[in-house]
Amino acid sequence: MMSHSMLPLQSKPCGAIKGIVHVPGDKSISHRALILASQALGKTDIFELLEGEDVLRTAKALELLGVQIERKASRHWIVHGVGIGGLRESSDVLDMGNSGTGTRLMMGLVSPYPFVTFFTGDESLRGRPMRRAMIPLEQMGARFEAREGGKLPLAVHGTSQTLPIYYTLPVASAQVKSAILLAGLNTAGITSVTEPEATRDHTERMLRHFGWKVESKKEAKGGVTISIQGQQETAPLDRDVTVPADPSSAAFLIVAALIVPGSEITIPHVCINPSRIGLYTTLREMGADISFINERISAGEEVADLHVRYSTLKGVHVPAERAPSMIDEYPILAVAASYAKGKTVMEGLAELKVKESDRLLAIAEGLQQCKVTASIEGDTLTVEGSEQPEGSGIIKTYFDHRIAMSFLVMGMATKQAVHIDDGSAITTSFPAFAELMNSLGASITFDANATPKRHAPPLTIAIDGPASSGKGTLARRLAEALGYMYLDTGSIYRAVGLKLIYAHKDPYDKRAAIDAALSLTEQDLANPRLRQERIGKAASIISAIPEVRNILLEFQRRCAKHPKGAVLDGRDIGTIVCPDADIKVFITASLETRAQRRHRELQGEGIEVIYQSVLEDLCERDERDAQRAVAPLIPAKDAIIIDTSHLDADTVFSQVLNIVNTSLDTDTLAKHIVNQ
Repeated sequence: MMSHSMLPLQSKPCGAIKGIVHVPGDKSISHRALILASQALGKTDIFELLEGEDVLRTAKALELLGVQIERKASRHWIVHGVGIGGLRESSDVLDMGNSGTGTRLMMGLVSPYPFVTFFTGDESLRGRPMRRAMIPLEQMGARFEAREGGKLPLAVHGTSQTLPIYYTLPVASAQVKSAILLAGLNTAGITSVTEPEATRDHTERMLRHFGWKVESKKEAKGGVTISIQGQQETAPLDRDVTVPADPSSAAFLIVAALIVPGSEITIPHVCINPSRIGLYTTLREMGADISFINERISAGEEVADLHVRYSTLKGVHVPAERAPSMIDEYPILAVAASYAKGKTVMEGLAELKVKESDRLLAIAEGLQQCKVTASIEGDTLTVEGSEQPEGSGIIKTYFDHRIAMSFLVMGMATKQAVHIDDGSAITTSFPAFAELMNSLGASITFDANATPKRHAPPLTIAIDGPASSGKGTLARRLAEALGYMYLDTGSIYRAVGLKLIYAHKDPYDKRAAIDAALSLTEQDLANPRLRQERIGKAASIISAIPEVRNILLEFQRRCAKHPKGAVLDGRDIGTIVCPDADIKVFITASLETRAQRRHRELQGEGIEVIYQSVLEDLCERDERDAQRAVAPLIPAKDAIIIDTSHLDADTVFSQVLNIVNTSLDTDTLAKHIVNQ
């Protein structure tokens, strides 16, 4: 459920764009410049800092941790470094907005400090997993309390006794690597991290620029091991950093120039770090006229002026190994592919599913709205281009800045205008995007007609199913897509148990349990401590109290009548909790499929468990659910049954979303009973 004000925009076909165009400073480098300047003794002047929302959140977080930061002029900031070990405990929660990069890097930075740091963010960020960064930091000694799956809000319990580790990343990630190195910066001994394939090395370059020694060693199979000696002190010097222009932001102008006939632009001082130029390599393979001029070094980074001219493009195959060097650019590459002759196949895009939105799905949905043939198979996106796509339609951006900007660029050359439901997220990385594009001749304007029309009255959607069937994943995605409230009904007993435990009450105290249940609010369900083992034990105790069960049943029913609509998932939602729900879906899968999913999930959380024990546990739970005297786990008579054994999450989500979008037509709804 979005709390920000929607900003619907439209982009109409325009004439050629020409001239010299300056784009904002690189977001990744801006984050790192602020963070590392805070750890270096002395004053650091940072020029061309990206003044987007994400970077400003990192600056604010550092200020709360005791770092003096001042804005001297537009894009000129001064950081007064406190040195290694110089941070202090924040008096407030660090609200990171929509910034996954800032969150993961700051988690690493505060881990070696003997205090607790709380992190939160907007709805989009709170839905993104942080577990991959938590696992190595836990090995170094930090402790975390977070929502299920390692999601925000979370608390980092740091320690001054962190230990150096030698960690091999299971999946290449520049953010996780950087979190480890930042923790290692203040940890005695040598901390090393090996990545299976090279990712962005901005952290290593910036560390060296500030004077810290970092070693990088290429491994035999193409990976890289980066090592840092902890607790190195830098000389108390005045320094300066000029942030190169962001190649990800430049990508939007580059593709605009390539697809709008007659265009020719130059973009100065763009970062051409080898780990960031996968898009340029791909576009050149497609036939793009892109030249690097005046190549040089700035703050340890390769930079150049980019010259781009309109080009006739052709479809290509983009290998999976190129993904780390262009992971943020796939939305705009997909737009370029829409104008290319033939088919473009992009492989290895699993990481896009856990970005600001499920970008892979958002890209395909948006292209289809513009009458472009696009399909997803696993983590591969295929786009069939045409000389000039149709356009039209309303693009759902999922509060994702790159989705929003990509489709506004697409509208510059389509036959009809392209509309997006919300452009407010653009401020996170490219605050003046629309103004800049319009100054070049684009026609990007406010469009009140682009706001999606909601069902009236709002819907109540009940998602039931056995454990590990995928019902939780589906329910969360539906709620986010529709702007509805989401309720994981399994968390409400834990929330009551948490209230009792932290009020030092006995869960067996019936009166106290009833009072705690009566005082339950939606906010209680977001507490990162809900997954603690002792909370789970308390939840089991209070769930046996009939009065508590009745109170929580009414709580669920109130949530189901939320004025903006609601999606509830659990067991017995469509039969007992919400028998009058507008839409009821029963998600199931074979026992073996569910056991495999649960086993992978536990391993992803760093929990060592034998597959056979997972299988046996689910088998026992299924038997208990089926034999319950009251409300055995069965589909409601009017439920839509979906067997997900051979379906991926994207396919299930698309099926159910389509059902929701046609739900006011009862005849159509009746025909959507699915039993695969």
